[in-house]
Amino acid sequence: MITVISTPACSVACTPVVSPALQSYWLATESPNNFRLLRSDYEVIPGSTIADSPTDIGVFLTAPFTGQSGDSISAHDITTDAMLVGVVTGHSHAPETLVFQIPGIPYVAGMNIDYVNNNTQYSGFYFESRLVINGIIQPLTIIASPDTFGYADIDVSGVLRISTSLGKDGDYSTLVMKEETKSGNFAFEYRTRWFGKSDVEAVNPYIPLASPNMVWYYAECVRSEEQGSNLHEYVADVCNDAPFLNSFDKPVYFHGLPWDISFILPELYTVSPGVDITITIQFYNSYNTVVGAALVYTINVDSNNLDGHVVSLSIDATLVPVGATYFTAQITAP
Repeated sequence: MITVISTPACSVACTPVVSPALQSYWLATESPNNFRLLRSDYEVIPGSTIADSPTDIGVFLTAPFTGQSGDSISAHDITTDAMLVGVVTGHSHAPETLVFQIPGIPYVAGMNIDYVNNNTQYSGFYFESRLVINGIIQPLTIIASPDTFGYADIDVSGVLRISTSLGKDGDYSTLVMKEETKSGNFAFEYRTRWFGKSDVEAVNPYIPLASPNMVWYYAECVRSEEQGSNLHEYVADVCNDAPFLNSFDKPVYFHGLPWDISFILPELYTVSPGVDITITIQFYNSYNTVVGAALVYTINVDSNNLDGHVVSLSIDATLVPVGATYFTAQITAP
């Protein structure tokens, strides 16, 4: 059995509280993006750990044991949070029982085994994962071997990083343009592998992280270790507004030169197909008074065109009125 222990997803605060809780699936490519998996070959019925003999430990499994006597196994004891390495000394299928021996460690009252891994049957066990980026299966796979407890961290940032490029799509020819070279979406899939597997086991299919596949999004961004890889604070939702995707509170605009600022436009069609976004730009003088007419743009957002990407908003220098010292921009959606 493979269990997904953790992902780079992040819970989003919402007032009033909504159920289910909002989750952010937007990730920064330049930070570690770890999916943690747990290997547990055989699950144990809770509370079924017994002393089978003065030296042997017995457990009741939830599924048939397909290994052999003499196999090297590792058993996780919840009480001590330790992996006990031993040898299978017997097993039965009526009921499903596994008996094993830990050299030098007899059964102790309170011992509580919850899963067992067979290191002989699945010799050289490892996880293999792949990404489906923007609908295309990536040929580069990611391999991770579990630790002694069966945990493995799969960092997908390396594949995401090479899916971006130095150039940007925004060329200042339109008010807004999506940055396909800087952002996109992906699905995470994984499977188990080991040495000496049979022909049938060798073709075991990839398992989607969720069914149907959970959609993740990425943007070419750099985050500190303290910030983490999730870009949740830059993604607007039903409860929260979001700032522009910029490290400066007040970025500088150079009049007469090409200039744009980026923001994350989350998927809109999943909630309301065919929605429009409204872009409002207002210019102010040094007295904090609006100068010129408030510029209001309404743009029809094609669900396959802009949303689900980083989007660049450009400022046409000819629209800046005389006397303006700064401006504000706001993007709203129904």
